[in-house]
Amino acid sequence: MFKKRPTRALIDLAALTHNYRALQAAAGPSAAAGPSAAVMPVIKADAYGHGAVPVARELSLIGVPGFAVATVREAQTLKDAGIIEEILILGSIYEEDLEIVAGGGIIPVLWDMESARRLSDFTSNLNRRLPVQIKIDTGMSRAGVAADGAAEFIAAVAGLPGLELVGLLSHLAIADSAKEWALRYTGKQFAGFSRISSAVTDQAEPDKSLVLHLANSAGIIRYDFPGMTMARAGIALYGAYPDVDLYAKIDLRPVMSVKTGIVLLKNLQPGQSVSYGCTYTAREKIKVALLPIGYADGLSRALSGRGEFLVRGQRAPVIGRVCMDWTMIDVTDIVGVATGDEVVIMGSQGEDMISADDLAAALGTISYEIFCSWSPRVRREYRHGGDSG
Repeated sequence: MFKKRPTRALIDLAALTHNYRALQAAAGPSAAAGPSAAVMPVIKADAYGHGAVPVARELSLIGVPGFAVATVREAQTLKDAGIIEEILILGSIYEEDLEIVAGGGIIPVLWDMESARRLSDFTSNLNRRLPVQIKIDTGMSRAGVAADGAAEFIAAVAGLPGLELVGLLSHLAIADSAKEWALRYTGKQFAGFSRISSAVTDQAEPDKSLVLHLANSAGIIRYDFPGMTMARAGIALYGAYPDVDLYAKIDLRPVMSVKTGIVLLKNLQPGQSVSYGCTYTAREKIKVALLPIGYADGLSRALSGRGEFLVRGQRAPVIGRVCMDWTMIDVTDIVGVATGDEVVIMGSQGEDMISADDLAAALGTISYEIFCSWSPRVRREYRHGGDSG
């Protein structure tokens, strides 16, 4: 019997540090790019399910230019945990956030004048100016001030009391693709952003250089963006590749593995069905292992009857429907299988591996969603170097 529920996510902090350093090296100088761009870790969505506070603490030890999150509440969690680096808010600022933002250490990103004025009104009575950055829409067509009105917007924000413009950013839409049209599209985004940022920096005071950032993980690995002073690393930081053709360009190590264990073995006789809906019926005698993991833990119900997990270094297929708390696998062909055996949902065992990309491919999604799907019920365990245990 297990001492505690065996379903857990193992987070390898040494792999995290390795990935950050590899990304920083990739963002380094080249013949075209000039000086190295500082890499800002993106740790929104609880560091893509890896745990924002432990991730931030680990990366703080090696020195980073700050962290990026999506919401002020995410930033407040980091500040409450003692993270001293500045935190960039990539999402909207709401009225309830104003007091927290004004407290310092948090940099909002602006793209609409209503939010800018509201923030200015709130902070104008402070004895300091609140640093802000402005996001420009260069082709993502999501958040960001339209490129054709960016110059006027930037000038207006820079003139608001209580605010200090410290940076400009944009977001790449298709840097993860190597198709010719995608390369051209990304080049067009960079050119547009460069035109706007150059015009602004040419007019800025000599001692007030702006932070300029455009690249995401794929942008860091695939492109050089001359003149950019920072880049934002998200998915690659956690060891997943934005595109398969980037495998040879950078050495990334998986940071998270997800494991559980066999709590019960039973034989299924010919004609017997298993799980809800009786979607699987045995044609011959088989051995079934019961695993304490289900869709409440973040294991997709779409893996019912089609997923595979690792037991004793071999693949065991999921049979029947994935339940809220339980999943069943066929272990008939695994010699010596026993209760208490470790089962790898995502990660390595023996000579085989199931990556987040493998799970994503099986489910028709992306590794981002796989990482973010694991619920708080999946216990996180942190270690340096390897994921045994």
